Amino acid sequence: MQLTAFRIFKYRNIEDSGLVKLADRLTCIVGKNQSGKTNLLRGLHKFNPHDKSVKYDARSDWPRGGRRTKDDTQVVCEAHFDLDAEQDELAGLTDSAMRMPKVVVTKNYAGQYTVEFPDHTDFFPNRVHQNDVDQICAKLAVPSTPVSEAFFRASGECITEAKQTAHQGRFADLAMLAGPHREKLERAGSTDHPQNQNEAQFLSGYINLLGQISNELAALPTMQRKAHECIVRHLPTFIYMDEHRSFEGTAHLDQVLQRIKQPTPQDETLLMIFQLAGLDVKKLIDQGNSQDPGTIRERQYDLQDAGQILTSAIADRWAQSPYKVQFRADGQRFFTEIEELDRNIGMLPLEEQSRGFQWFFSFDLRFMHDSGGTFAGCVLLLDEPGMHLHPGGQDDLLRRFDAYARENTLIYTTHLPFLVDIREPSRIHVMKEREDRSATVSNDLASSGPDEKLTLQAALGMKASQQELLAHKNLVVAGSDELFILTALSSLLERSDRPGLADDIAIIAAGSASAIVYRATFMVGQGLEVVALFDSDDEGRAQEAALRTKWLPHYKDTHSSTVLLGAALEQTGDVGIEDLLSERHYLRKVHEVHATALARAGVKSVAPEGTGTLVARVARGFANAGVEFNREAVAKLIRKELQELRKMPFLSDVGRETADKAERLFAFINSRFSA
Repeated sequence: MQLTAFRIFKYRNIEDSGLVKLADRLTCIVGKNQSGKTNLLRGLHKFNPHDKSVKYDARSDWPRGGRRTKDDTQVVCEAHFDLDAEQDELAGLTDSAMRMPKVVVTKNYAGQYTVEFPDHTDFFPNRVHQNDVDQICAKLAVPSTPVSEAFFRASGECITEAKQTAHQGRFADLAMLAGPHREKLERAGSTDHPQNQNEAQFLSGYINLLGQISNELAALPTMQRKAHECIVRHLPTFIYMDEHRSFEGTAHLDQVLQRIKQPTPQDETLLMIFQLAGLDVKKLIDQGNSQDPGTIRERQYDLQDAGQILTSAIADRWAQSPYKVQFRADGQRFFTEIEELDRNIGMLPLEEQSRGFQWFFSFDLRFMHDSGGTFAGCVLLLDEPGMHLHPGGQDDLLRRFDAYARENTLIYTTHLPFLVDIREPSRIHVMKEREDRSATVSNDLASSGPDEKLTLQAALGMKASQQELLAHKNLVVAGSDELFILTALSSLLERSDRPGLADDIAIIAAGSASAIVYRATFMVGQGLEVVALFDSDDEGRAQEAALRTKWLPHYKDTHSSTVLLGAALEQTGDVGIEDLLSERHYLRKVHEVHATALARAGVKSVAPEGTGTLVARVARGFANAGVEFNREAVAKLIRKELQELRKMPFLSDVGRETADKAERLFAFINSRFSA
């Protein structure tokens, strides 16, 4: 089962979070401190925690100011799942082989689950499966010892009626058949003594069996109940972790034992380590108090074995630096030491490792414990992770999240810009505060609050101190090549008294066609006006369609739009930014840039090959010639040349056709912005 969406009701400062749709397996929720991020995750965690003592409690979890309306039947969490292998088990519970891909499960304050199958509400009726009825009714069989023909016939008729009654779901009526069936069988009985004895034995057993079968059928779970139990049994484990659950590595064992009934978070992590590594705290304490050399050696062996067990279980999960774990003890003082295998510095106490390493180490321990050692199939809820990591470490953490999310669903909260992955805008949600100060969740980045906007803008590289330098109108292009050429062409047109790109429009290079999508989405979400320019090739058309149909509809009140280069120039086929230039002029600059590389390869010149944009055809020619093509260097050279030209009459190489195309393109782009 994979969690695809959830909704929290009546939990702390959340009246109704709204349906939070998850982006595949990794979702980021951005919000300021005290916005409700922790309440959101804790409300979700209690849906199916590893520790079953963690429960919803209306006394402490019900929203303040509404105590008079407390109700244990109130649904706290609604979770939506996609089903996988569970579909096979469910199909076997019904009279049909139909498969159900989705299920919605709710849990209320009383801890009760309800299970609903969208579009299949009547698929699991509130009755038992006929196969279950048949299996129990199979105990009803005609006499196997000699009886009279009349008795044999009457017993068959009684059994048929009993089975029909059972198949009609009238289980209580089975016991009521005992009287009429007894009379019927007694009337059909023979006077022959041996047969009469067999008939009497069958009659006694049959009447008792009717009552037994009636009780067994009444106790059978219905198909509805079986489906409910199947889904609840397969619910993924929800694991919650915040910054405060990290383990420092050192502890006083006797003090831990004194607090065993009310352990601190550090104690809980230590005891979890002992459980995973096969250690017993009481035994370690007794060994530490002993003066017997044999007992002391045994303690050392136990600690060595425990370190090896834990190393083999989790050490390979810290890919940045493989390590091994070692435990040691001095009296009642317990130590955890780590040796990083790619650094020749020996064993160091865990508390001397980086905070990031301590966090990952502690998280992997809890992850291993709560997932039963599988590291898979869980819902991981991380509350403000990476708070103590430097920006580079936070970026590493994002990659670590991708690894965790391959086999798990991961939801994390943050207010740190470096933990917002702008490459995946569909993963990002924001916490919002309603007028009644209750919290809700939205994927509408444009409606985020001031604090959330600052986080998102910082993730884009927009520093708060630089906001006055940002243009309200922005043309987002794929890369620096487009930026160089368009900037130079616009400047050239303006110097020649022809209209170029409007002065109030800034050109932003996203990095690639796919990067245009997420960068434009974020900028629109921050209230900026954006026109996204794509090449008219397969990649450009696909990304333009994604931005236009998937993301911009979220921001209907903006003037933002997309532009395909070919449509703007009224050209068919594949069109790239270099197609603004004549092929002859572009090739001259290509050979000028690559003169040394071509000479070294013994190639005099390279001609465009195949179909597609001019750049694609030139790149194909270079590849076949065995020379690396540097598109950006060519674009820089063209920009330099265009910047040096002063008047249109001297554009012998650039040509009026290029100027006309550029003017037409800029007019089209200018028209897509608001006045």
